[in-house]
Amino acid sequence: MVLVYGGSFNPPTKAHQLIIESLIQKYKPNRFIILPVGHKYTWKDNLLPFEYRYEMLQLIFKHNDLIDISDIENRDDFKGTYHSLKQVQKTHPKEKIFFIIGTDHLKTMHLWKNYEALLNEFSFIIVKRPKYELSFEIFKRFNTYYEVFEFESDISSSRIRDNIEKYKNDLDDKVYQYIIQHKLYQGEKL
Repeated sequence: MVLVYGGSFNPPTKAHQLIIESLIQKYKPNRFIILPVGHKYTWKDNLLPFEYRYEMLQLIFKHNDLIDISDIENRDDFKGTYHSLKQVQKTHPKEKIFFIIGTDHLKTMHLWKNYEALLNEFSFIIVKRPKYELSFEIFKRFNTYYEVFEFESDISSSRIRDNIEKYKNDLDDKVYQYIIQHKLYQGEKL
């Protein structure tokens, strides 16, 4: 089994870390791939350049041999999550691939590139997030295998971006230091 966790990780928080650690403990995958969105992803406001988010993830997970942080979605030939997962599948042909998403993505999946193929060919783990409605209609419509992973946390990347000092305890110390050193999320141009 290979678990692939997609997201913006803008910034990566202690909640992301706990989700990853909990998923590894529960599912015992052979590989865990973190798939940060690349520079072509235009749906999020205030999305830091890929390099910063990638480096912050490296600071947290570089010593864990089970975890890979992928740059697939930052390549010029990026064609959407479906194609990213197909590339993962090529490098792990004998493994079942599970894509991990938060409940906040359930309402917009129909807008993703090749979402029908994504839902037809891959299995999902949905991380239940507070304040988001659970609607699995899209999975039922495509007869997609999915599991819900219960994880309650009030840590919010957007809240951290809005006030780094107030919510710095929601960040790994190495990530906090990186943000301060690079003057990120402080209204300054990058």
